[in-house]
Amino acid sequence: MEELETPRVAPRTASRRGWDFALLVLAVALLGGLGIQSLAGTLYSWWATRTVESWATSPAFAFYIQVMNAIAAPMVIALAIVMGLCIPKRLFSRGALAAASGIMVLFGLGSWAATGSPTTGLAVYLLGAAGVQVSVVVMTIAGASSLRFLAEGRVAKVGSALLHLGFLVFGYVVVALQKDAWMLPVFWVGFVLAIGGSALTFYAGGVTRALSGGR
Repeated sequence: MEELETPRVAPRTASRRGWDFALLVLAVALLGGLGIQSLAGTLYSWWATRTVESWATSPAFAFYIQVMNAIAAPMVIALAIVMGLCIPKRLFSRGALAAASGIMVLFGLGSWAATGSPTTGLAVYLLGAAGVQVSVVVMTIAGASSLRFLAEGRVAKVGSALLHLGFLVFGYVVVALQKDAWMLPVFWVGFVLAIGGSALTFYAGGVTRALSGGR
């Protein structure tokens, strides 16, 4: 009796997919951690406003800000690094990826040194990654064959690219727009990108059929 052969995945392809999946899971975990912290901090601040006299000008508020920043800073830095590795890999090989990521790190460190603000350095780093991701979105829509994705099919790839861009926008909001009037508008842009990208990724088959008239 003949045994059915199961298709084997090339070691390099399997390694790349494992790398992609690990970066995706780590990015989602970090964003989830920041989201949980933001929710918990908002609830605590809401409670403190009603129970602590002159909360916004009290020493307790200053300590609260220090604690929140100390918790968020490692996650934000890790998220910036993960995004810096996750986005250029769509365009570059592993060796070129290291060079591209190194250039973005240098830009971030240079901005930090020039301004004396680590926040500015992280913001510049994330903006660089976002610029690369916008290029990925455009190239994906145009059907460039050189891009590498876990997903198959153009609709799923566009969804993946938009989802990653949404993550970058969220990261930029956390890093640079906490006290800015643009915080909410930019947050909603990131939200729409992330939700829209997720929908295109998970329902790529239905979207493709709808675009092709049900064929």
